[in-house]
Amino acid sequence: MCHHYIIEIDPPLNLAEEFGTRSELYDTPFPFAGFYPLAMVPAIRLNKNDQRETVALEWGLLPHWWKPSERSKSRQAFQRKCFNARQETVDTKPTYRDAFKSRRCLLPATAFMEKGHYFHLQDKRPFAFAGLWQQWQADDQHVESCTLLTTEPNELVQSVDHHRMPVLLTDDTAYAHWLNPDHTERQALEHLFRPYDHAQMEHYKAKKE
Repeated sequence: MCHHYIIEIDPPLNLAEEFGTRSELYDTPFPFAGFYPLAMVPAIRLNKNDQRETVALEWGLLPHWWKPSERSKSRQAFQRKCFNARQETVDTKPTYRDAFKSRRCLLPATAFMEKGHYFHLQDKRPFAFAGLWQQWQADDQHVESCTLLTTEPNELVQSVDHHRMPVLLTDDTAYAHWLNPDHTERQALEHLFRPYDHAQMEHYKAKKE
């Protein structure tokens, strides 16, 4: 499971240039320490006019139907279990299937951590995780949240003895295909779920503080 990632680019211009969006997060610097579950993270989605917009979403998906229960008394407790979604079941599992059909997003990054190692593209350019987002509302509370998809590991991630890796999208063709609202069924998107080519990636061990 991916529980930490970083962005090492300056907003908003580089983000807008890479992902073809007009960033609206001008006053939201990316944290030096990166992002962890329940943090507000930058995400790119389509607005009502099918144009890309940049928004801040809470990392850990909260489905619109969630209500407190004995098993999950707080929304944060539920969200901590939903910061990753397995691509194998994302279109059938109740927590994610509605978002998979109509609320897909891009989660920009430059590196992600697994087993104490940061993984990045060889040229260190930005990429995106395939993500989902959702809206939840109760009384005066309104939460917009997200999750990222994971798949089988490539050889590089396997080398640190880890069993999953995020679904990586690395060019505008893939970005556009993932965001396309006409793609509502798994078959149209499944080719994006393959583990990213290990030969195009590198990793380094995280420094201990």
